[in-house]
Amino acid sequence: MSKASLIHLMVGALALQACSDAADTPVLAPVRTVLVSRAEPATAAANMVVGTVRSAQTHIVSAEQGGRVVALLADVGDRVAAGQVLARLDSVPLDLRVSAALAEAARAAATAAERARNAERVAQLVADGTASAAELDAARAEAATARAAQSLANVQASEARRDKTLALLRAPSAGVVAARPAMLSAILAPGAPAFEIEGQGDRLISAALPADVAARLRQGATISFHHDGTTGTARLAGISTRDNGAGGRDATFVVIAGAPAPGAIVELLLPAATQTASARVPQSAVLEGRDGRQTIRVVGADNRLHDVPVQLLGLAGPSALVRGRLAAGDLVVAAGGEFLQAGLRVRPHLTAR
Repeated sequence: MSKASLIHLMVGALALQACSDAADTPVLAPVRTVLVSRAEPATAAANMVVGTVRSAQTHIVSAEQGGRVVALLADVGDRVAAGQVLARLDSVPLDLRVSAALAEAARAAATAAERARNAERVAQLVADGTASAAELDAARAEAATARAAQSLANVQASEARRDKTLALLRAPSAGVVAARPAMLSAILAPGAPAFEIEGQGDRLISAALPADVAARLRQGATISFHHDGTTGTARLAGISTRDNGAGGRDATFVVIAGAPAPGAIVELLLPAATQTASARVPQSAVLEGRDGRQTIRVVGADNRLHDVPVQLLGLAGPSALVRGRLAAGDLVVAAGGEFLQAGLRVRPHLTAR
């Protein structure tokens, strides 16, 4: 065997051994970074429902005489004072009505004066014996008719002047503009609503409650609500005895602490059924399988994921109250758990709650 052939054989053997060693080397699975949060001690379970704030006193501002809208001076959410002008309607037709009514009142006054003077002349003629009593009665009847026509014309002139003032739509009381159906340049029909004003009295919260929650509440019960980062308190004023069509009951709460504006959306925290929760976790941490079972993916001491079966007891703001083999301080996957699998090695990254 030549020296060149021997070298070729040695190189081939080394290459085969290298391939064999590479095949025997295990491939490490990539480590994924996941967002985690620490389970917190459980608090009282609560159901969260959404409610809408409204005023106990609602005023509808309508266009009594109708007309074209030429100016809108208030918008939804504006606070207005009693008597404040909210909109102006086209007053030209009303000005013409006033002018026509005043002219008719002047004509009726002149006619009534002339008929009165004629009745006086006929009375003098009767005294002189040159006119009959029947002629005097006719003259006096004409004078009375003219006076009645004058009174009617004066009333119509007063109505025309009053109607002219209705071209200005004013707030009937102080409050907040909750709705504004009127639009610029639109022609409002007589009686058409233009504004809705929520008065400054009590604030009410309307909400649809699940049937089981409604059954646990009693009139006068006090609950908390969240709005724009603030917390308030409300008292249950009443629950409808009829189904609202969605399997629940409509309820009304009176705000006793807090100042949500009419039309605001609030989160009501209502007591859930009495059950003992193990921990409080982000709502997004609770996963539900196709069979309805609920689990939470927890990061173990070896940084591998394992599933813990839980039971969702209720909601407390953005958190979920769960019961299971979970304790305060455990690292739970806060987001994206549905895209991970148990046994996966991860790198936990603690997120702010």
